[in-house]
Amino acid sequence: MPAKNDHSTKHSQEEDGAQHWNAWRAMALEAYDRFHALLEHHRTEHPGLTPYMAADRAESTRGTFAWWWGAGSEVRETINSINAWGVRLHEWAAWNKVLDSYGDRNERWDVLNHFVEPTAFFCMLQPSSFADRLSLAAETILHQANRRVSPDEPDRLDQDARPGKPLRRSDRRRQLRRLGKDWKSFSEFQQKLHALDGDEYRRLTHNFRDLASHSFSPRLMLGHINRAIRSIKPYKELLLQPDGSYIQVDHPTKKAVSYAMSSLEPLPLDAAHEANLAEYRRARNAIECFAKLIDEFCDWMDKTPNAEGS
Repeated sequence: MPAKNDHSTKHSQEEDGAQHWNAWRAMALEAYDRFHALLEHHRTEHPGLTPYMAADRAESTRGTFAWWWGAGSEVRETINSINAWGVRLHEWAAWNKVLDSYGDRNERWDVLNHFVEPTAFFCMLQPSSFADRLSLAAETILHQANRRVSPDEPDRLDQDARPGKPLRRSDRRRQLRRLGKDWKSFSEFQQKLHALDGDEYRRLTHNFRDLASHSFSPRLMLGHINRAIRSIKPYKELLLQPDGSYIQVDHPTKKAVSYAMSSLEPLPLDAAHEANLAEYRRARNAIECFAKLIDEFCDWMDKTPNAEGS
């Protein structure tokens, strides 16, 4: 049978666990109260949402069978994704303010870990994913619109040469230029599309999205990440100079292992949010131009007789 003190230890652990849970629950409820109060107080600062008229227009326009089946749905889901980003972005701003309202380090850590980071992480991945999603939707509807208004348009795309392998972003944008060259609204859309997820955003966010997907992204607000990054580089050797001194030079053929000692600093929350908000505004500009392009497609397709599959 268990010793008497074993029961006492287990009871004490259960009490400690219950106390910890009750304290956490009280803190979480208080944090949510602060969050909802700030969300309500700052609702006029919401970055705005995208209406669904473009999806409705695409769904009501008769095109090719592929257009009928998927064009409207792709446009609607693209709008869903940017609107989800906008909602989370507004919530992120409120959570930043909640975090600032706590003075205790442990409470700030709890709020950051449980509430701020999941929302911020979602938002930080959106500029890249939205840029690619918008490009793909544009490719789909451009190709089907071209086939609808130009019966001689071949049902052929660049990715057909490599079945099952997606195009790189640069290759897809190059194909978009070809598909959209005859549409008046395309140039403005292309300009806005190319402004998304650019070098400046990656610089401001320390390349967060790419590092989060493939390596180690910076922590948010606090916490350094130390890494010893291994690589192969030319072997260093000392070369005697005429004056008797030495300089270090790369060996012409010999290689050696090199370690770079790095420390990745945390990304400030306010700076990350500001950069992400600016990117969201660019994304809204791009999808507004996309809606104009859809209107142009649909105007032409509505005037074109004998739709495939009609």
